[in-house]
Amino acid sequence: MNNYKANYKIGNRLKSQFLVSSLVTLAVAVSLLGMYSASAQENWKASAGAQLSFMQLNSSDNIGSESSFDSGAGINLGISYSLNESWSIHSGVGLSYMQSSNSISSYNDRSDAVDVEGESFEFRYALDRYSENQQSMLLSIPVGVQYESLGNQTRWYAKAGASVNIFISPTSQGSANTLTTSGYFERFNGELTEPRFAGFGTFNNIEFGENDLDINNSFNAFFEIGIKEKFGVDQWVYFGVFAEYGLNDILENNGTSLIDYNTSAPMDFINNSSLNASLQSSGNALMDKLNLNIIGFRIKYEFGL
Repeated sequence: MNNYKANYKIGNRLKSQFLVSSLVTLAVAVSLLGMYSASAQENWKASAGAQLSFMQLNSSDNIGSESSFDSGAGINLGISYSLNESWSIHSGVGLSYMQSSNSISSYNDRSDAVDVEGESFEFRYALDRYSENQQSMLLSIPVGVQYESLGNQTRWYAKAGASVNIFISPTSQGSANTLTTSGYFERFNGELTEPRFAGFGTFNNIEFGENDLDINNSFNAFFEIGIKEKFGVDQWVYFGVFAEYGLNDILENNGTSLIDYNTSAPMDFINNSSLNASLQSSGNALMDKLNLNIIGFRIKYEFGL
């Protein structure tokens, strides 16, 4: 088995995080309901639901990076207060699993490194068809205003507002069709393109290890529209579509190289996220700006308190 190729299975860890975070979310929701129980009237309603979403970390850059919408899922717990038959105020908490991806067709750079014997050199590398996946849990706290039509059985509704989205344990993992590396040693004015065990050569179909991702929390404006069907006395089921637009730049640039030389294990290259990296030859960040955009579907059950 090649030392430079590493496959990481993170599904079980993410499932555990999702379960723990879900329990925390439920506890918070129960606490919120308890706060209002003393003054609960027919104006107050609670809800629980689920969503299927597609998220994109939309970037502005100068390296030709391409991003796409990737699927995710989550749960939502909410509370609302009716101002009258048509208008109401909504809040709550949501927890979802998100993933996103971006790719770069070709990329090359260099960075300072030290070999196993302690000698400094310039690590040079070129990537062909580099792709990267980002994954995280997302804790959302929305506040919005809803308008709905009148009706005894079916009503149309529209809701607009803002939300805070907090990333929980975000990670990234990259891969490339080809990684070509070499080392330039100034002491003898020579560039080594081999041996492979020293981390120099051409490596095909390489998968890098998973790393932590630094990213800022996102503030989003959202809009949701759909229908609600009466399910019983003061009980409704909602079916809606929604979109969230990122209002702030969530990029966190650490100035790291996209690929770093690993002194202790030269064939296990260190891959830093493109969202945190800078082009070492110029010092410019790979990404200029980053926004979180979300679209999706929601279904929820609402009941009076």
